Amino acid sequence: MLPIKKVILFKHGVGYFEREGVVHGDAAIDLYFRTTEMNDVLKSLTVLDLTGGLIASISYESTLSLEEQLKDLAIRLPNKNTLTELLSQIQGAQIAVDIGQKTVQGIVIGIETIQRQTQETVVEQIYISLLVEGATLQSFDLLEAKQIKLLDEDLKKDLQHLLNVLMTTKKKDLKKLTVFSKGEGERTINLSYIVAAPLWKTSYRLLLNDKSSLIQGWALVDNTQDEDWENVALSLVAGLPVSFSHDLYSPRYQPRPVVKVKNELAYAPPKLEKAVYDFTAKEGLLLEAFDLPLEEEEIIGSITNDSLISISNLASSKLSAAERSIPIQTRTVEVSDLFHYEIENPVTVLRQQSALVPILQAPFNSKRVVIYNAEVRANNPLSAILFKNTTSLTLESGPMTVFDNGIYVGEAMLNLLKPNEEQLIPFSVELGCLVSIDPQSDKQNVHQVRIMHGILYLYHYELEYKTYLINNNTERPLDFYLEHRFNQQWELIDTPEPVERTEHFYRFRFDVPSNKTKLFTVTECIEHQTTYALANTSRENLQLWLEKKYIDKKTLRALEGIVQLTEQITQIRQEIKVKESHIQAVFKNQERLRHNLQALGNTEDERSLRERYISQLNQEEDNLAQYQADIETLITQKGLAENNLNLQIKGIDYKAKF
Repeated sequence: MLPIKKVILFKHGVGYFEREGVVHGDAAIDLYFRTTEMNDVLKSLTVLDLTGGLIASISYESTLSLEEQLKDLAIRLPNKNTLTELLSQIQGAQIAVDIGQKTVQGIVIGIETIQRQTQETVVEQIYISLLVEGATLQSFDLLEAKQIKLLDEDLKKDLQHLLNVLMTTKKKDLKKLTVFSKGEGERTINLSYIVAAPLWKTSYRLLLNDKSSLIQGWALVDNTQDEDWENVALSLVAGLPVSFSHDLYSPRYQPRPVVKVKNELAYAPPKLEKAVYDFTAKEGLLLEAFDLPLEEEEIIGSITNDSLISISNLASSKLSAAERSIPIQTRTVEVSDLFHYEIENPVTVLRQQSALVPILQAPFNSKRVVIYNAEVRANNPLSAILFKNTTSLTLESGPMTVFDNGIYVGEAMLNLLKPNEEQLIPFSVELGCLVSIDPQSDKQNVHQVRIMHGILYLYHYELEYKTYLINNNTERPLDFYLEHRFNQQWELIDTPEPVERTEHFYRFRFDVPSNKTKLFTVTECIEHQTTYALANTSRENLQLWLEKKYIDKKTLRALEGIVQLTEQITQIRQEIKVKESHIQAVFKNQERLRHNLQALGNTEDERSLRERYISQLNQEEDNLAQYQADIETLITQKGLAENNLNLQIKGIDYKAKF
């Protein structure tokens, strides 16, 4: 097996492994992979013969179980009495047996056990019976045989395959992959692939002191394979390239349509009619009948011959050997959003073990600060480091342990940090500083009035004040960061500009002297509006707006005209409803009269009553016509009033600020 020379671990759960070694002549290189790794290996395996040889083929074990792989073999390997049981299974096979100074060739007939009585006990002797030279049966004591050689090539292959399969199955859940390389002399083979691997992790140490500070980074790598990584070139890659699993290991079969066989009845011998005229008597008549020129006949023959030659050449051709691989030497430190940590010194990680690998050690300029967030801790700020990545590396996220002048002072989490980016890293609670908050709110008076498009708008501000009382009880001044949660709809007013704005917080920065108290107030405001539709307003609203000086007297007179028209329209609508109710009453009375008329007979009293009902019906019809005419008049009046109202509403455009 070629040794591992290079390992690249990625942050998305795969590892790149590169092997390289020397082979001589034609070589078979065996590799073993877990079943779960085979899909990734088949997807990514790359083999290069760097010194002029060829990669002939790559074979690998199938997904079949042990029983399925051995079911077609002529022999089995017994657990005990191996030789005798094996010879019993190869009856009819050609073998050569070395006995004494001679070699006997023959066909195996069987194994025979003979018991012989000695003075003290019974001894079993095992004999092998052979058919020698096709005619002679001979038996030989198996214990006297120095060597037994199989002469049947198929049997030798079966036995070798049986042993290979049994050996492979002893490697738990491992599948063998063999690379066949052809060439002459000593050659270098390079082989690489990608398989699933544990994510590599990072941790950091911040070493602070009064003069300079140092950051130290370590990578944690896990070798979960059954093979040691000895003096490998290790690289660690962060980022998120596209990666997926795809089943290439399982055999695939494509179903095909089934064409049924059609059985047809055999034909009876036909009875042909006797010829009455011989056309062949005229020479050339057959060709003349088809009007086919001689040159065309030759062309057809030429095409047919060329086609046959082409098909023959295609059937006998062989594919040429593929051009050997040429290694491309590139070294990429950063590609797109991927970045590498390339370990300069070779690394050794034993099988099923893990290791800490140093990836960073560099000085940096640190600034001690405190940061306060009421949602993190209500009464105290956190001690923090204002850290700027002055290294040339992108720092992967991970835990960080902080030491100050050799003393452990806390821990933190470092988020992904690219070169020249800054990050606040809190690591402990600053108990020497106390913070309290005094929240207040205020709803202010209307500061603006606007009338347009028939709507009156009243605008007023709502203010929120949050005062932070900071007591610095330490002997040193504090570089103080204050995080204040903001609302997207509220605006910051009468407050110093924040130095930063995160996704949810304003971040202010100021100094708090030692043994002093500082007040810091954050003021935010939001503008609310109240709306009134002029077409639905009342005289009481007009009087209230005038008293609060939302409108002037000129605007009041215009609005009074609107209110008057609104009242007029309301009165007309009420009159229309009254007329419509009268019409409904007329309909009901007419229905009653018609019903009574149908019930009357021809007596004198009934005739008199009929005339009375008819007279009432005529009167009701006159009333109905009058009501309908009145409604039409009222509708016309209402339409004119509504048009006048719309014109007056559109004519008012008013704005006032206070």
